[in-house]
Amino acid sequence: MAQHKGELNFLSRSDGSALYSIDDTVILASVHGPSDVKVSNRKHDGLHLDVCFSPRTGSSNIGEKTIEAIITHTIKQCLLAHLHPRAGVTLTIQEMQSGGLDLSVSINASCLALLDAGIQMSTTFAAVTCCLTSDDVCIVEPSEIELKESKAVLTYVFDGTKMDVITTHQEGAFDCKQLLKCLAKCKTVAKDV
Repeated sequence: MAQHKGELNFLSRSDGSALYSIDDTVILASVHGPSDVKVSNRKHDGLHLDVCFSPRTGSSNIGEKTIEAIITHTIKQCLLAHLHPRAGVTLTIQEMQSGGLDLSVSINASCLALLDAGIQMSTTFAAVTCCLTSDDVCIVEPSEIELKESKAVLTYVFDGTKMDVITTHQEGAFDCKQLLKCLAKCKTVAKDV
């Protein structure tokens, strides 16, 4: 079983922050806001959310932009945005160490950082990644080597109350039976997360 660690209020100059790790993947998330935003980003009926993912080395590419989009989509489903009209929140995610589970660790760190900042949400959320081997074995929270050798990688995000799937991201080939098998295994692990 993978080792999960989380630490709240990791940074002193942010409104909320969290350092979260699963084995070799370590992510730092920080939240600034709710605060005033540029006029072009103001929404009269809710909160503007800006998510920025920074890789450990180099600049952001399409993979990091995908992570930003998935996290934004996930948070917007849980955020009580109507409580902060014409304001904004900036969520910065910094990859400290990568072991292949960047997406699920980033989502979990984001949830903790939002909670630390006191941002109101309808529910918390937890992400779990699994992979399918060429022998159709589902490995939950795989190592980087297992991810590279797998035929499919699936990440599920569950809400914290009913354990319903609120976001999913899949890469690779699999059938419906394999999808449901992975979903069941990830849901069991998400309850502990």
